[in-house]
Formats: sequence, C-alpha cells, structure tokens
Amino acid sequence: MLYAAEQYKTMRERYCYSDRDCNFEIVSTPGLHKRFIRKYVGIFSRTVPQHYPDGINVRQFELIVQEVFTDVNHAESNKSITATHVTNLKEIICAVVHWKMASQGGRADLKTDNVKNKWKDDTVSKIINAYRGKDLALFKIDGIRIPTATAFLRFLFPNEYGIMDSRVVKITQNNNITQLDLRDDGYIIDKKKNIEQYKQKYNPFLVNEARQLNNSGMLFQDVDEQGNPLDSQFRPCDIEMALFQKSNAQQHAQAGRGKRLPRPLA
Repeated sequence: MLYAAEQYKTMRERYCYSDRDCNFEIVSTPGLHKRFIRKYVGIFSRTVPQHYPDGINVRQFELIVQEVFTDVNHAESNKSITATHVTNLKEIICAVVHWKMASQGGRADLKTDNVKNKWKDDTVSKIINAYRGKDLALFKIDGIRIPTATAFLRFLFPNEYGIMDSRVVKITQNNNITQLDLRDDGYIIDKKKNIEQYKQKYNPFLVNEARQLNNSGMLFQDVDEQGNPLDSQFRPCDIEMALFQKSNAQQHAQAGRGKRLPRPLA
C-alpha cells in the first residue's frame, strides 16, 4: 500500500470537507420514498451542526443521490418521466456540482448556474445513459468537466469509485501511479487521455488500496446517514477522502512555513 493502514485510518477519520451553503429540494414523485422529500441545506463530512436543522452528512447525501437517480431511471425506462423527475434530477446534479466546488468559494454558485443554463432537451437521457453504463465520459454534460464527473460515480457507486481531484492527483502523480496530463497549476485537463487514466490507473489504485485495508481487518470510525457511530470498512471513495485530507494538511503546513497556499482546483 502507498501508506500504512494506521495512516489511512487516521487520515480518513480527520476528513472534514463540508459544503455549508449547498441547498436543494427533492419533491414528490410516485416512486420516491417520502423520507427523501424535503429541502436540504448544508452537507457535512460527519456530524451535522445543531444550527443546520435541514443539513445532512455525506453518507446521507449518497443515499439521496442514489434514490433520485434510481427513481428517474425507472421512470425513463417506463416512459413515464415527468417534469418533476427532471426537476429532481437537475437539483441533485447541481447539488453534487456545488459540493465538489465548495472549496472554491463563489465558483460553486457560478458552476451550478452554468449547468442550469446549459441544460438541454437531451441532457436527461445522456445522464441516465451515463448512470446505466457507469460511463465517466457521458457524465461530462455541458458545464461539467472530468473531476466533477467522477464525483457522480463516487456518490452513485461509492463501493466502486472515488473522485479524481487535483489535490489527490498531486500524490498519485508524484508516486508514479498516474501519468495524467496536467496544467502547470495542477488542473486536470479535460481530455480523453485523462478519462482513460482514471479508468485504467487512478480508480484501480483506489480499489486496490481499499481491498488491502479491508483484507487486513482495518476499520475507521465514521457516522452513518443518521449520525450514529459506525465502524466502517474502506471503500474506494474513502481512500480518496483520506488522500484529500493528507494533501490539504500538507498544503496548510506549507502555508504555515510562509509559503503561499495554492488555490484549490476542481
């Protein structure tokens, strides 16, 4: 493994990325369970602060994303899709985009507005085909590039995929795990080679690290979707979250030594 099991455990447990400003609403359709139908404000890494009564944690966000996609997929298959289904899909797509861009301040709202403005008549079918085929390239609808497209795979299939983030890529590139084409500032260029690198190098690395940790019996402490304590096995997304935390800690340590902290990239 790239890091010792105890290191992965510590890094994952320290993961603290949240999006306090994300807000979205899921409305009723015949196929949606009523527990998902409400307004949400704030997505948090673990425990939801008491002053965010409509907030959720990442585990619950996973379930909401999966539920909405399952519902829209079923309706599309039965040719019973309505404007309400499309509204829910657009809301959850923009919520994922906002969460992914939360560390970049005002760009989160700009990016979600961009997705809404570029939404086309065929966008729903393209997204549903991406979901059915777990196709990273098809998730790159107008307004969404590779890193954010990988976030859809991560939330829909967390046991299989993790996000390819520029902060984590600094680690995989330096350790010769990936050979991505990057800009000078570390941004993951939106090109076919990098999609292939995700499928052939980056995500298999996440899967393998998680498998080795689970085979060793290592667990990390987390919370479930209700905020209850959970001793969890590692999923590919948990490896990415651990590495994201390590990269952020390294950057802040550099800033503390007087070096300018780079602006996070999507």
